[in-house]
Amino acid sequence: MSDMPFSSKEALKLFVIESLKEISELHKALDHPTRLEILARLLVDSKEFKEIMEEMNIQKTTLANHINILLDLGLVEKQERGYYNIAFDGEDILKASAKVYLDIKIREQERLESQRMHYEAIIQKYTIIGREKEMTERSEYRIVKLPQMRVVSFHAMGEFLGDPETKAWAKAEAWAGPKGLFNDIEKHKVFGFNNPNPEYDKEKGDFIVSKEKPYGYEFWVTVDEDFEVEDDIESKIIPEGLYAVKSCSGVQELGKAWKDLVLWVKESDKYEFGKQQCLEHNTDIRIKDENEFSFDLYVSIEK
Repeated sequence: MSDMPFSSKEALKLFVIESLKEISELHKALDHPTRLEILARLLVDSKEFKEIMEEMNIQKTTLANHINILLDLGLVEKQERGYYNIAFDGEDILKASAKVYLDIKIREQERLESQRMHYEAIIQKYTIIGREKEMTERSEYRIVKLPQMRVVSFHAMGEFLGDPETKAWAKAEAWAGPKGLFNDIEKHKVFGFNNPNPEYDKEKGDFIVSKEKPYGYEFWVTVDEDFEVEDDIESKIIPEGLYAVKSCSGVQELGKAWKDLVLWVKESDKYEFGKQQCLEHNTDIRIKDENEFSFDLYVSIEK
């Protein structure tokens, strides 16, 4: 059976509208399962009326009514000696009906399979998230994804421990304070990190910092993408990143907290060190006593 040569949906629409009565009459053959069964039973061989009646276990009057409808529509033909056979039109409509039905069932199955895979993926995703959340809630270590951020950068070098932090913070505070940014510490977060790190003497077990061997510190203050920043002030776009996070209180606890966090990542069988900058987040820069500073330490990780 060849497809009708409709060149477009518009052509098909016009044809159907102009042929509504004829198409509706043709569909009468499909509005009862008994007539479909008669067409199917005549598909291979011609049969006598009595033979059809016995095969289908149907009353004589009922069978006669259905056959007469099929005869009127030209889907069944009556031969000599009381035999009936399926007409070419009957065979075509039976093939078309079966094909359309199969296509619908296949698409339905594909949709169901797609939905099944979709929901399985959702279930798996949130099962994993739930397990990770449960794991991190029971632990002092957390897994956090930081979104892409725009930051304003302030950097300074120093000749003794604490010197570059103080200088860099003075720059950040002088710029951000008058703009009122620190009135909303959730929107304008403050991150910091060594840049570069101080030199570490393994034999002495301590950092070496001097005029000859200074180290640096950099502060970031987060701002909106459209926040106006002066030309002489450096701003950066920091990409989204995954981090292992540990909290600590007081500057005196930073060293041990960093050591514990790095060791936790190193011993993890799920994560490895990432390529992003490690960060110290002062969660409330309004606190002035360094012994009461509250920090979230961020180590970049990858799965």
